[in-house]
Amino acid sequence: MLKVSVVVPTYQTPPEGLKRLVASLNRQTMPAEEFEVVFVDDGSPDDTPARLREIQETRPNVRVERIENSGWPSKPRNVGVDLARGEYIAFMDHDDELYPDALRAAHAFAVAHRSDVVNGKEARTSVPGWAIAVYTADEPQSIGNPDRHPLLPMNPHKLYRRDFLLAHDIRFPEGRKVMWEDIFFNVQVARHAQVISTLSTVPYYHWVTTEGSGSTTFVKTRDDYWYWLEQVYEYIEEQLAGDENRLQREQLLMHQYSYRVLGAFDLKYVSRSERNREFIFEHCRRLQAAHGMTQFDDRVGPSRRLRSELLQAGDRTLLEEVCRTDASVPGWGRARELRWEDGRLRVAVDIEWSDSQGRRPALERRDGRIHKVVSDEVRAAVTEAALDVTDDLAKATASLAVHSRRSRIAWPVPSETRVEIVDGPGDAVGLSARLVAELDPAVAALGAALTPATHWDLNLRAKLGNGTTQRGVRTEIPASVTVTGGAAHLIYPNDGGSATLIPGGQVEAVRRLTPVSVEAGADGEVRIRLSGVHDGDGDVATSVGVYGPRRAVTTVPAVLAVSAGVATLRVPQGSKRLRLRVGDRTPGAPLWWNVVRTREGVALTPGAEPPRPKPPKRVKRPAPTVGALVRRLRARAGGLLRRLGLRR
Repeated sequence: MLKVSVVVPTYQTPPEGLKRLVASLNRQTMPAEEFEVVFVDDGSPDDTPARLREIQETRPNVRVERIENSGWPSKPRNVGVDLARGEYIAFMDHDDELYPDALRAAHAFAVAHRSDVVNGKEARTSVPGWAIAVYTADEPQSIGNPDRHPLLPMNPHKLYRRDFLLAHDIRFPEGRKVMWEDIFFNVQVARHAQVISTLSTVPYYHWVTTEGSGSTTFVKTRDDYWYWLEQVYEYIEEQLAGDENRLQREQLLMHQYSYRVLGAFDLKYVSRSERNREFIFEHCRRLQAAHGMTQFDDRVGPSRRLRSELLQAGDRTLLEEVCRTDASVPGWGRARELRWEDGRLRVAVDIEWSDSQGRRPALERRDGRIHKVVSDEVRAAVTEAALDVTDDLAKATASLAVHSRRSRIAWPVPSETRVEIVDGPGDAVGLSARLVAELDPAVAALGAALTPATHWDLNLRAKLGNGTTQRGVRTEIPASVTVTGGAAHLIYPNDGGSATLIPGGQVEAVRRLTPVSVEAGADGEVRIRLSGVHDGDGDVATSVGVYGPRRAVTTVPAVLAVSAGVATLRVPQGSKRLRLRVGDRTPGAPLWWNVVRTREGVALTPGAEPPRPKPPKRVKRPAPTVGALVRRLRARAGGLLRRLGLRR
């Protein structure tokens, strides 16, 4: 038996998306003879089937099946389950990718723990903090976790045991349009699974977000959105009935209520038309009443509870007022300290909760407790519990993470946060917070080393009430390196003003550290002292760019040496004058530095100013052909049909 069957439903798949998916399968550490790929095309009218056949012809482990158009990914996935021969099934969307060790690691983890499902670490292109709170450690058994449901996030990007799916006849619901089909599928899984494992230490799946990708049919101002959301509620209640399923049932119901019902009442809500505001309000109120969702009021936090109580009271005017005045305030941080010590980065961040207009949470002391500041009308319409945020403030947290620009994977960094209440004028209060952390690049990926020569942005994940934001840590602290383990790790302020770490960043360090002085060394070598205070003691190989005629750049080997906190760049000088590309990526730096031998020794002077960006040239495009016009019209017609819900 094959170890894994990768099932991929396709429909008018973008060429670049399919290439990305296939390339990720080609990179798998699991040998190709141990897994298969089953493409099930849902009657694509374009050249997708032809491209799939080309892939099949060059790969013996690929199978292509074409079916009549069903209108939704459910049937192709179900056909793939029937065709699969692997011990486990991995579902993929047609433009995503697996990380290189995904199949091998997930299968080995599943076999070791007899898992029905493995929920592998997932990243999402456009969301740096995507599911980072889920993947904090490897868990052989996640069922019974009181903090979260074991299948969150509820998409099908997981590894499922094939015999388990067949034994319980678990399938995706079929139809021309079945919104949240992955939730229906995973609710069946939750009902029957005995072991659901979480694999966090090995990156598994990259949910790729590109321009124009994602569903355009999940629109809150349409009836089908609320019809299918109600079906989700009813299905959860039906499939997970009974005391033995109480924890999972309540986790899923509360998740839907908190994010899809109460979460609808945000700043965007009040910008909608009068008709759409009423439409959403009435649907949410009906769902709330039909399924007794107020039972979760004491668990969703004061901001959501405030909305829940006003929704139950049927007071849309006050609810809209709350949407404007009680909007979620993001948290952000500025580095107070970024300092290397014995190869580890010491981090201290001052944290503030405020939006782009400088608005902060409106809070006040009342009767020894801390409450939201609301109008007298809102206060009279809700309970004290909906306004009392004392306990919520005590639970306010912030944590550090490193996020790869290349792979989009994020790893949490152990950190400590102290949140303090600061008295303001009168009864007003504010928040002050400080985070401290220690980051060791050798173990920062949950015990493994961070990928070297990769840009890892330091992100602050700040949580206050129901609002969670993840943003880059702002910094003006100069760049510095530590030399350890035969490599130089670099921390520097990037061009956007946030902190970035590059393990094994000795090449980038040459361009981020500014020359301070120069002296002649032995054997015609020049030694350039670089700016900053550094850590470690040793030499590492690097390279430096040398400008030649017409500003052509060649690269020559060099040595970056650190001793007693001082970094020195040693470069062989083969000619009397060198134009070195050093420190050119620091703000306002010259394009190069001149190193010139004189009778007195060696002189160092700045070279050309940074080049000004040239305006882009306007390129005259040829008139489109008739075929191109036809394809463009078809694409627009397809987009219109998808928005109308007539095509997925």
